[in-house]
Amino acid sequence: MKIGAERNKVLVLAGLLLVAGVLFYQQFFATPDVSPQPGAARSLPPARSLRTPLEDVVESRVAGRPRTTARTSFDFKPSLKRSKPGEGPDPLKMDPTLRTDLVAKARAVSFGGVERNLFQFGAAKPKVTPQELAEAKKQAAAAEAKVSAPNGPPPKPPEPVAPPVNMKYYGYASRPGDARKRAFLLDGDEIFVAAEGEVIKKRYRVVRIGVNSLVVEDLQFRSQQTLPLQEG
Repeated sequence: MKIGAERNKVLVLAGLLLVAGVLFYQQFFATPDVSPQPGAARSLPPARSLRTPLEDVVESRVAGRPRTTARTSFDFKPSLKRSKPGEGPDPLKMDPTLRTDLVAKARAVSFGGVERNLFQFGAAKPKVTPQELAEAKKQAAAAEAKVSAPNGPPPKPPEPVAPPVNMKYYGYASRPGDARKRAFLLDGDEIFVAAEGEVIKKRYRVVRIGVNSLVVEDLQFRSQQTLPLQEG
């Protein structure tokens, strides 16, 4: 008895599976037969497509067909809503004249010179007066002119200084009947005798012979030196 009951359950289960398979095939794989039946009406309305307009566009692009311009329920259809009488400005009563006085008034507004950072709390900077602004511009122009101006002529090199005369003046003398004085100079072991206007060693010219000093001129450096009288 148990074997017969189990067999009946298996048969019922197999039947149910068979019915489910047939229904699944008809639902997803079978194509409906749209051929007209004898005696049936032929003016059947076309079945409504369940595809979206985007799927139609993609299919037409893939197939190479031009996109249709048929309107669908998804097209945007703006509508112009007229305002009620009395609402909004009346274009017939609007003045198209340009108010040049208001434009000039807006252009006349100038910046007052006050700077303030919105992200820093504190007192505002004092207003800059026109005199201070003019002075700042003047100083900036002077600094810019000083930087851009070419440098002046290069400084002259220092003039060479004549070396000191190594000769020693130890006296003078004059000849009888001759008013000119002759100085005696000693350069190492060499003695020179020269009157005023004469040149010694082709370089030093005797300018003036004095009682306590002698003035000579270095012809190479165009400078004069005074030699004191050496006593003893």
